[in-house]
Amino acid sequence: MSPDNGYRSATELLADIAAGRLSSRALLENYIARVEMLNPMLNGIVAWNLEDARLKADLADTAVRNGLPLGPLHGLPMTIKDTFEVLGMPCTAGAPELSEHRPQQSAAAVKRLEDAGAIVYGKTNVPMMAGDIQTYNSLFDTTNNPWNLALTPGGSSGGAVVALAAGFTPLELGSDIGGSIRIPAHFTGVYGHKPTYGLVPQRGHIPGAPGELAEGHLNVIGPLARTAADLQVMLDVIAGGQVQLAAPRRASLKAFRVLLWTEDADCPLDSDMTEAYRQLRLKLEAAGVEVVQGAPAGASLERLFAAYLVQLGAKLGASLSATSRRFMGLIAPVLRGLAQVMDMPRHADKFYEGTGISHANWLKAHEQGLHLREAFLKTFDDFDVVLAPPTFTTAFAHDQYKVISLRSLKVDGKKRHYADLYQWISPATLMGLPATSAPIGLTRQGLPVGVQIIGAPFEDRTTIKFAECLAEVVGGFQAPPGLR
Repeated sequence: MSPDNGYRSATELLADIAAGRLSSRALLENYIARVEMLNPMLNGIVAWNLEDARLKADLADTAVRNGLPLGPLHGLPMTIKDTFEVLGMPCTAGAPELSEHRPQQSAAAVKRLEDAGAIVYGKTNVPMMAGDIQTYNSLFDTTNNPWNLALTPGGSSGGAVVALAAGFTPLELGSDIGGSIRIPAHFTGVYGHKPTYGLVPQRGHIPGAPGELAEGHLNVIGPLARTAADLQVMLDVIAGGQVQLAAPRRASLKAFRVLLWTEDADCPLDSDMTEAYRQLRLKLEAAGVEVVQGAPAGASLERLFAAYLVQLGAKLGASLSATSRRFMGLIAPVLRGLAQVMDMPRHADKFYEGTGISHANWLKAHEQGLHLREAFLKTFDDFDVVLAPPTFTTAFAHDQYKVISLRSLKVDGKKRHYADLYQWISPATLMGLPATSAPIGLTRQGLPVGVQIIGAPFEDRTTIKFAECLAEVVGGFQAPPGLR
């Protein structure tokens, strides 16, 4: 392994460590050297535990030399998103009030990685309480996209995808309630997987609060990597074997039945992404893949997004005081009225409605979501995967000077509300479906474009397998210019 090359896959590295061709300690030092060289301009890594990591790497090498049994991630150094508790390291979730939080145990998913032999050596940056599609906070400042430092890498797993794209780590652990795995992967050209809801335990993730035991509604924990095969290796570890996932529906790319859903009047795409998906269809069809363009039967992005916002508001509002929830509930009809006469984010009233919702009305909203899900799932009788955009634009310039509700983006010369960034991720989140984000190429401006591969419940292996096969025709991860 070249001393300046951090881009080999986890699968390759693990094979070399197990065979004694590469030492865990040498690999760890390689990553540390890259971080020291590149992190000052990227700000992806925000905390270290090098003393423990070096000790664990040396012990891992000793185990290999002595022929001891090895776990599936034996001796593999990696970084972890700073919303996950890791024993021996801070966990701030980018929040000043948690600046001194030192957990007494690792998060459940992190513990599974550690038990499998992974060595956590660093934490990666996040927006405050994982609450944005950009990554910055008052504790650790701003994380920059390695493709263009003036742009955001996305959020909330922004530091995680930067660590992957810059060659600081072969794997990362993400979380996703508002596209926090899928959108950053799309913005930086890496792979990410939002698992089926409930597949991976959330205990030890912030938010919720430290010590919280409940599994957060809508939220999931999932892997990030530079290859689809590495996603599957990591998912097998963090899922823990509690659910037997179905085998992939298809073994080869041309055997997949694909629905390409990239057009919706409620959230049109920027022209560069539209062209990228046109090229994607041509490449798939040239490879013999059956591709149908259109929306899933009976699916309406508007209805799905509205239902998602009600449930997202209810989830995020749970941490507010009763008085605040009541107040926000009262705002909802006011916003609904204002939307008739003012340019406002689509369905802003639905989020506030959810924030102030009663349990009885939440049950009704949840029932509505289940009916939407049941109708959507019929799509998978005719198609193996649904391909959709992770969001409507590529990576955009840092914008930290307004509250989210007042921000806007300009795409193809038109103003777009910031909240529209969440529209395309809403179906899979609302319905708890697996969705893999995979790179498909670059725009004319040289920015990564990804695609969201959505599958039926617990068919995570199918979406990841499609992502793996897709690389045969579109290529896989590309290192940002100047970093290889």
